[in-house]
Amino acid sequence: MDETEERAVMKVEPPRVGAGQRLPHAGELFTDRESESKAFKTSLAEFRRHLESDDEAGVARRNVLAFYGLGGIGKTTLSERLDAWVNGGLPLVNGWGPRPPTKVDATARIDLHGSAGQLDLAGALIALRAGVGKFRKRWPVFDLVFTAYWSATHPGESLPRFSARDDIDAAVGDIVKDVLGDVGSLADLAVGAGAGLAVRGTRKLVRELRRRRDLNLAVGAFPGFADFLLRCADEPGPTDPRPDLVCDIAATLSWEIALRAPGRVLVVFVDTTERLKLDPRRAAERHLNSLVHGMPNVLFVLTGRDVLDWHDETRTELPHRGPWTWPGLVPGAGGEPRQHLVGNLSPSDTRELIRLSRGQLDLPMSDEVVEELVTASRGLPQYIEVARQVAVSVKESGQGRQVRASDVTGSLGSLVLRVLDDVPADEQRAIRAACLFRVFDASLMAAAADVDHGCAERAVQRPMIDRHEGDRFPYRMHDAVREAIRHTDFQVEGGWSERDWRLAAARAVAAARKLHDDAKSRGDDDRLMWALGIAIGVLCDQETDVGPCSSVNYADWLSRDIVFSPSIQGLRSRIPGVSRTEYGQHVLDFIAGKSIEVPLDERLRLLRSVFGSDHPLRLPAGRHLGYTLKVLRRWEDALAVFDEVVRLAPTKVNRRQRPLTLSLARRFEDATESCDVPDLARLAEYAHGRPERYFAEIGEKIEELEAKGRKREALEERGDRLARRVFFHDDVSGREVADLLAEGELVGHVLAIRNALLCVVLLHEPDPTTISVALERLENLERASAAAGTIEFRYAIAEFCAAAIAGDRRRIEELRGEVGKIGYRTRSWIPIECFFASIGLPLPETPTQWLEPPGEVQRRWTDHLDAYLARHGATREALR
Repeated sequence: MDETEERAVMKVEPPRVGAGQRLPHAGELFTDRESESKAFKTSLAEFRRHLESDDEAGVARRNVLAFYGLGGIGKTTLSERLDAWVNGGLPLVNGWGPRPPTKVDATARIDLHGSAGQLDLAGALIALRAGVGKFRKRWPVFDLVFTAYWSATHPGESLPRFSARDDIDAAVGDIVKDVLGDVGSLADLAVGAGAGLAVRGTRKLVRELRRRRDLNLAVGAFPGFADFLLRCADEPGPTDPRPDLVCDIAATLSWEIALRAPGRVLVVFVDTTERLKLDPRRAAERHLNSLVHGMPNVLFVLTGRDVLDWHDETRTELPHRGPWTWPGLVPGAGGEPRQHLVGNLSPSDTRELIRLSRGQLDLPMSDEVVEELVTASRGLPQYIEVARQVAVSVKESGQGRQVRASDVTGSLGSLVLRVLDDVPADEQRAIRAACLFRVFDASLMAAAADVDHGCAERAVQRPMIDRHEGDRFPYRMHDAVREAIRHTDFQVEGGWSERDWRLAAARAVAAARKLHDDAKSRGDDDRLMWALGIAIGVLCDQETDVGPCSSVNYADWLSRDIVFSPSIQGLRSRIPGVSRTEYGQHVLDFIAGKSIEVPLDERLRLLRSVFGSDHPLRLPAGRHLGYTLKVLRRWEDALAVFDEVVRLAPTKVNRRQRPLTLSLARRFEDATESCDVPDLARLAEYAHGRPERYFAEIGEKIEELEAKGRKREALEERGDRLARRVFFHDDVSGREVADLLAEGELVGHVLAIRNALLCVVLLHEPDPTTISVALERLENLERASAAAGTIEFRYAIAEFCAAAIAGDRRRIEELRGEVGKIGYRTRSWIPIECFFASIGLPLPETPTQWLEPPGEVQRRWTDHLDAYLARHGATREALR
């Protein structure tokens, strides 16, 4: 038969190119918001005039434009479109016309959508730097302090991936090479481009600054910049990011913009600010308040559900508050920029949005149904989005019928369920399981739902799943949709009972545990912390079973891994601020109780609260409560807590806390009588001037710690051993000390760094500048770590020995004055007390239960000091 012969054949439509791609979200069909666009346009013009005035920044801040309104109203879309509008990313027919006449030189975005009440301040700095990089390549002052800060908080890492990373890496490297070239100190700095050049160079520059405080940086910096650069390198760490310091770094960028690019307009969009209220302590809002206040020449556009009340002078937790500081935030304020309520879309704009969607997707929807939907939706964009999905489902059902009003009207929850009706059962399971997470990937989704990974990959293409920026966990759901699905029950088809949710949550927690264990085996601390944060987030949303722990000291695996995480405080940025479950709330309280951002009294209250519960973290909370009381020298309170811990669980780790506390408090007899702890004899004998048992046993202890994977504790013990070897023996090389310092800096172990600096001083190599630099850095670290900002025993030993070798009694007398300010000196201070007494400068006594005559202890430590000084050609007699 001829191929062209006419006959009845099946009609096959041409392929729909891109049919497998994600459908546009209603937000992408955004329309109008004309009043908001006018407010933004006017604010830009007013802000430009403000920048071009010759006035000082003054007290009042006129750099905040705020939009607030109900959830699902379209604030995020408004923020994103305003950003795109000024960057020429919208077509001219978008409804707002050409971009505003006031030129915006660059924009930046700080998205808080995934936040759980915290603000990623380092991420904010990255966003700000990426923004200003659009109109100037080099920002030498900011780049140097940021690189110093980054290398301190992210040891071992190159600079983060800025938008123009290569340019920034090279720019910082060039700045450093220029400065170091001027002082002839490029010996150990690799020349040329490459990852890590900026970090290595900045570290070299910091070392040179410590050596030569008169070094001219030649970068046009402000007075005191060199000291600020050293603070950025010394004070923060992986577990102590020093958020106030970050706000000062941002203010440095603001100053530099005014100096090097006056009149340039940078607009920073900060979205979903209501997330900051998830933390009842509002620490992150305090930091955002400081950041915005410190950058008066940058326009911030904030969007969130709640009115921004920084104008309220009773908000005493905010460093910058009151109507005199934020006149534009006062209700009823005139002019721009100020606050604006974002309402629902007007009927005409709602109608336009629905018609635009109908035409773009060829939906079988009459004008009558459009009008019904305009009325039912009341202009809520999220409602319209879900209704659109229902209409698409009707079209794709293959029945050829029109969309009826009953299909697309009703409550938001009922519309969500209608969407799920047309989703295959396995994908429905995946979508429901995804509601347990704030952020997730397909693997977590599949594990929680107990479906194939391919099913999850299909499910994330559904319109109710949003993709956001994030390489590790790139998906999330709008809160309105998530809540609608999460709180339906088994009475609807495909709905889950409470037991179903509990089982899904258990699978989700198990999947997070696998992520954690895999990250731990690879040494990926960032992914490990995210895995813990995901597990905690699930348990804050749903009661479920956590899973046992192999250790008898912990009731479940999560409790143990929180305690042994790289940084308990570091978890705060990855967890919610509040919990729906009792289990989750106690976890949040325990983590907050270990956070330096929380006032000490509040930390004690939180730890007591967890300790008084029946939570799996109860005993760890008790131990950490005792540790905190020990730092405060509240010995009897600490002992009472440890006694209660032992009463509840007389395990080996708990029983040892009382005698160790007594030993630290110099109550050696009481400690010996308390119970048999192998460490006690070693600790007591060392304090009494007999280090033989210490050196005989410490190696085995370090090996045991390393075998158990307790790397932080092992590194601490290794540092102590090295410092003691330097003092007692003559068998330590400079290379060993340098390796310890490098390892401590790599993992951010502040105590290891302090031990290494003590070693540098005690080793006393010929270069006096190296010793003075190590002493200064050690003092800074000790004061930053001490509860009252006083010096600690490591610095006291280092300074005494350095001054003794130099024969400088004046320095020792000044040191004695500092030590005399410390009210109660622990066991670790006994050697330095004996040193002072040996040259006729005794310290006020601290009550001590000596196991041997104190005169004998004094003689031993004096002999050890004489032996040490003799190795360096010095004598104690020169100090009398």
